[in-house]
Amino acid sequence: MSYQVLARKYRPRTFDELVGQEHVSRALMHALDQDRLHHAYLFTGTRGVGKTTIARILSRCLNCEQGVSARPCGVCPTCQEITDGRFVDLIEVDAASRTKVEDTRELLDNVQYAPTRGRYKVYLIDEVHMLSAHSFNALLKTLEEPPPHVKFLLATTDPQKLPVTVLSRCLQFSLKALPAEQIAGHLKALLDKEMIRYDEPALLSLGKAAQGSMRDALSLTDQAIAFGSEQLSSEAVNAMLGTVDRNHVLTLLVALAEQEPAGVLAALASVCEHSPGELALLDELITQLHQIAVCQAVPGNHDEAVSQLAAALTAEQVQLYYDVALRGRRDLQDAPDTRAALEMLLLRMVLFTPKGVLPAQGGGTPAKKPEAAVASATADGRPDLRALLDAPPSATVVTPAETQTAPPVPEPAVAPSPEAIPATPADSASASQPSPGNAVSTAEQEVPPWEDEPPPWEDDAPAPAEMPEPNPTASDPSATSEPEPEAEPLAPLPEPSSPSDVAPWWASLLQRLDLDGTVRHIARNAVLVSRDDPHWTLRISTGHQVLVNRERLDELSAALGNYFQRRIQVQVEYEQQAGDTPEAMAEARRQELLVEATQTLHQDPVVQQLVGRFGGRLDEDSVTPKETVE
Repeated sequence: MSYQVLARKYRPRTFDELVGQEHVSRALMHALDQDRLHHAYLFTGTRGVGKTTIARILSRCLNCEQGVSARPCGVCPTCQEITDGRFVDLIEVDAASRTKVEDTRELLDNVQYAPTRGRYKVYLIDEVHMLSAHSFNALLKTLEEPPPHVKFLLATTDPQKLPVTVLSRCLQFSLKALPAEQIAGHLKALLDKEMIRYDEPALLSLGKAAQGSMRDALSLTDQAIAFGSEQLSSEAVNAMLGTVDRNHVLTLLVALAEQEPAGVLAALASVCEHSPGELALLDELITQLHQIAVCQAVPGNHDEAVSQLAAALTAEQVQLYYDVALRGRRDLQDAPDTRAALEMLLLRMVLFTPKGVLPAQGGGTPAKKPEAAVASATADGRPDLRALLDAPPSATVVTPAETQTAPPVPEPAVAPSPEAIPATPADSASASQPSPGNAVSTAEQEVPPWEDEPPPWEDDAPAPAEMPEPNPTASDPSATSEPEPEAEPLAPLPEPSSPSDVAPWWASLLQRLDLDGTVRHIARNAVLVSRDDPHWTLRISTGHQVLVNRERLDELSAALGNYFQRRIQVQVEYEQQAGDTPEAMAEARRQELLVEATQTLHQDPVVQQLVGRFGGRLDEDSVTPKETVE
């Protein structure tokens, strides 16, 4: 017997064998068991998610010789004939090849006749959206009131092209794309039956490549079996699919964690030799960054490599890298040299990292990040990232985290000479100052790799003649010092002198109140109508009425009462237009600033020269005023 492809060999024959689509199978099984059957069903979804399969299962359930049920016997002649595709009362029509109205009329001429073998005559019309307008018109009446022995099962990948008159006559079921993990689990069960060796990461790669289609996943599995000679390894599957090996992405992530531009470019050069393309590499990098962010946010049972990278990177770094990679993806598609564009993107990740994101130098407090499980670490407590790559650690790369290690044991030497004093004031301030009675001091201080050499303008700078007097308060943040004086409270807000001053006074008052986002939003979109203590009345537009409740009004009342030191009860009234609210005034001010900025740009000599000489055009949508309005 000739080989039968996996998509046909393992096509589900019952609802219990169906993978996913529980929302569809549950509804159909209940309808079959309770005898609440509709005369027309419409199944929609992308290719390979089970539309035709569900239609055939439903046909088997309707015509099984054991009776109508959600679980057909599968052994009677009717079930066998439907499985083999030779049941006379199951009329399968490919609407893509029979689009004419003559074909539809010919099909409907036999509707009135009773079924030959089965209980129902089932019309399965695939790709129904391909029918012409005249064909739909010919089908409408029969579709609405068919004979009791007729069932219509329609399937389409594009329900938007169906007339609403057809949609209203059918029960519509939208089939979902299957997740990659669910596809991989089904492939694992099938390969166990086929007794084919596999790697689980290879199955997950096939599930992702299928993009939610189980049929595509089975077809790719057939191809992978032939490509790998009856064995599915990760290397063979990645080579067949043209995807990026995960270890190559880990190489880049380790280099990014070390924050060394030279190391990042070197890692990219080595990775690109084995990568199918820069865009695929960037996509996999985005995927791994997402997994690292999830590991940081929800520590648990994660991959060892992901856990170590999650511990080595701060949450702010991961979010920054993800945003840069996602935004740079469209730039990569437009760049004339994708390799150069990817290098620029990675350098942007390293060089544009804010200083507050990286661990602080000189024993400062590092940026807060969620705890993550670390499988292995070095002697100084840092994660052993290079162990992920099965390669020796680089001897020349110094990571920012290394600058936070314990200070070296001071040598029992004499007091430092003037040459050993750091040249820059910043280094002098950060170095530990010796006490008057102690001759031992730290002569050297670890510096980051970008400060190994002094700048050229300091090469000839004369050394200081004498050691400055130690200042324990400047060098030791933990030293006892006088507490800083508290900030002076703001001056009391003057009362409005006229009704026209009430709106600006209310806007100024809101800036002094401690309110959360929702309550502040309500207050900024309200107009102060009256202040008859203890009752204050606000006018709010009906569009913001959904945000208002008693709890939020009580919070606003409490904030006002704390500010004025008296009891205030806020009540609201609703109108279509609230009036001159603080938000409306701020928006008007923003528009004024935007107009002024646009006019300034139009009057700029450089812009006028670009427009006049080169035919340029000012993109007014990109203009942003320098002043911000609260």
